[in-house]
Amino acid sequence: MTSSSLLRTRFWLAVLSTLLFAICGASQERAKGTTKEDEDVLKIGPKDPYTGGDEELMKAAGVVAYGPFPWADFKTTADVDKVLGEGRILWMETAHFRFGLNLKSAPFPEDSKMRKPLQAELKELKELLPKVPERTRKVNPWLRMHLAARRCEAAYADLQKLLGVTDADFPDRGKESGQGPYLGQPDKFLVLMFQKKSDLARYADRFCNMKVDDSLRYYHTQSSQLLFGFAAEGLEGFDEAGLHAHMLYAVVHNLLNAYRGYYYQLPLWLEEGVAHWYSRKVHADTINVQILDTEAVAEDKQANWPVKVRRRAVHDGAFFTFEQMAAWEKFDEMGYHAHSQAWSRVDYLMQTDPEKLGLMITKLKSVPPIPGAQVPAAQIRTLAQKLLIELYELDGPTFDEKWREWVLKTYPKK
Repeated sequence: MTSSSLLRTRFWLAVLSTLLFAICGASQERAKGTTKEDEDVLKIGPKDPYTGGDEELMKAAGVVAYGPFPWADFKTTADVDKVLGEGRILWMETAHFRFGLNLKSAPFPEDSKMRKPLQAELKELKELLPKVPERTRKVNPWLRMHLAARRCEAAYADLQKLLGVTDADFPDRGKESGQGPYLGQPDKFLVLMFQKKSDLARYADRFCNMKVDDSLRYYHTQSSQLLFGFAAEGLEGFDEAGLHAHMLYAVVHNLLNAYRGYYYQLPLWLEEGVAHWYSRKVHADTINVQILDTEAVAEDKQANWPVKVRRRAVHDGAFFTFEQMAAWEKFDEMGYHAHSQAWSRVDYLMQTDPEKLGLMITKLKSVPPIPGAQVPAAQIRTLAQKLLIELYELDGPTFDEKWREWVLKTYPKK
């Protein structure tokens, strides 16, 4: 399966119907504005059952606060609730993120490759929060919230390690992009997790002036905050692992964009490659790629990128040269093979010397902004090529040769 991953440019809209329903089979009326999809959230309630609001447990789990709290563009979570419905969204804040969640309980995966990592995550969480169950058939909304928070904070820490920075490197120097404590942004990153497409559509319409109902990355300009939101209903075929991988893909994009100020974007091959590299740490059957109409890729083989890349690298003319990749300008024109090979190029650089890759990203994000204008994308692409030579001793043809040799030695044939 594929996601509709045009998070840079595509937006949709749907309208939410308001219904009355009985909670957990009881005859009482459901709250106005809620639907059957809200039952799990309403049943578990707005109070976190695993910390109970205890300050020590919250600290252990990395929880800074629960809603209501400030959100984006000088709006609060209460403002979002007024639009989407009171009591329908769980809210939680951590060191670098604020989260809103309205998701149903997720069934525990049957596939051992997906089940074992989730079991390990829950075991780690239980060591911090004793009320977390040792075994469960379903992952309820508050467990999903805690897992999402820990995953995002882990991604933040991983990227800081790659870049060779800590929180101390970003003092609060003002309210403008590039001057704040969150990789350079003045306020925290935002993550919204919805079950229904209509909820994401209403948020996007009301707070972003956009039309989108499956997956969204957005820059709230007034408060200089980057948002990622998704609707599980809109990501057809994405199970818990798929949503986990999709969230990492989008969040890493936002972190890279925020780093040292959101003035321009990294070269397409590099930004996409890094985002995929982190997201593909999660074993999932789904991919974060829009397959082009001109590409034929068997659905049950789409997630096996090492094999797919190797089969292309074997043949002259069957893979993208770095010269071709460096010239990419339009995200919409990148298909399956472009994304998978961008991931592989970053995979090679990561395995060769991740510290140099982090330094390369830092240098690319250190180009001074141009007041009243945008730094030309061609300038950033050219600088990336120069940095590959400076740091890795890789000009275009040498990069092709070394990468191809590494792929054929490293990736399996089938």
